[in-house]
Amino acid sequence: MAAAALTGGRAHAATEAVRLICGFGVGNPTDLCAQLIQDGFSAALNEPVEFDYTLGQAGRRAALQVIDAAPDGRMLLIAEILNLALQETPAEPLLSRLQPIAKVTRGFSTALVVNELSDIRAWPYLVAAARANRLKAATMGAETTIGLLLALVERRLKLSFEAIDVAGTNAAVDMLLTRRADIAAVDTRTALLHNARNRTKLRVLATSGARRSPQLPDVPTLGELVGDEKLAYTISFGVFAPASTPSAVAHRLTAALLGLRTDRSVQTQARLANIPLQLDGPSAILEAVARDRRVAADLAG
Repeated sequence: MAAAALTGGRAHAATEAVRLICGFGVGNPTDLCAQLIQDGFSAALNEPVEFDYTLGQAGRRAALQVIDAAPDGRMLLIAEILNLALQETPAEPLLSRLQPIAKVTRGFSTALVVNELSDIRAWPYLVAAARANRLKAATMGAETTIGLLLALVERRLKLSFEAIDVAGTNAAVDMLLTRRADIAAVDTRTALLHNARNRTKLRVLATSGARRSPQLPDVPTLGELVGDEKLAYTISFGVFAPASTPSAVAHRLTAALLGLRTDRSVQTQARLANIPLQLDGPSAILEAVARDRRVAADLAG
């Protein structure tokens, strides 16, 4: 019955929209991705798609809401794949209770940055300064997709920073610009956007990706610095359904999202928002999950 309801196009009443649940607030990259795909997804399904927020527990509450939802394709999760891996516990797994529908972005890296006026001019200067003094680091925390890079540097290079907890990357940048922090962990997208728009620049010292960013060819990756390319990671976003969603329902949802590959309006909006939109099927999510679980396990030691 559930499968027939979804595959029947507008068999549901208009008020029973497909709900896309986001675990982070307005302006967060997860929210931006949801807004980006909403209209095109709705058009492809030929029925309304709404997105809503279930905040709390670093995205875990949103995941649990979808896990516990009816497996009829009417409630979906949009989330950072890496964040789901970081928020899992042995007592409360998340990814095994979700069915991947589609990966909606390429990965984008995170970065360690300093104020361009800092004496820390490149990575060796940071290591020397950290070993001479306890540098202040603005971070969202070791178990966040952004703060993970700083935590891995501390663990693998045996450095120690005085953590200053911040609520988001904008707050981290502000800590640097006002000289209340020596270094900050941010996503690379934020650093590049900041430098394009502001007079006082950020200096990027390292990124988390598997390869150097084309926009930052002189900046080393974490894998290069610690001599372990398996530590490379990026943040990518996916859409998920409850694990027991029937295959016919899941396939229809996947096909609708993959159809956005040829939607010029969505592609244009993604470029303007500097979001690396790339639609791929469930197998791409499974590949990202395997990598992200490996990195999360390394953090746990």
